[in-house]
Amino acid sequence: MNLEQWIVWLSLLGGLLFCLAAALSAIRRLYLAMSAVALFLMSVYEIRMDRWEKTVSAPIRLDMFAEIPMMILCLAFGTWQIVLSRSRRMGKSGG
Repeated sequence: MNLEQWIVWLSLLGGLLFCLAAALSAIRRLYLAMSAVALFLMSVYEIRMDRWEKTVSAPIRLDMFAEIPMMILCLAFGTWQIVLSRSRRMGKSGG
């Protein structure tokens, strides 16, 4: 699997996970949805760029310098929101 395929799969899986977490969590729903939408948009963008690469003779993908850190930030932000919502839920049930 090449780098572009990893980006698509991680974006799709992360987006699905954050959509599911947003549906189940009442606390951080907006922030999880924002991460999910950003990851879905990145996967669509990457699929389009994969099609574009096949039409040119020497594709130079400078957008990867921004895309990979953005994907990592979205995955980290969504994971952080899940952790925060769980800690608040446990705090409310334990108190």
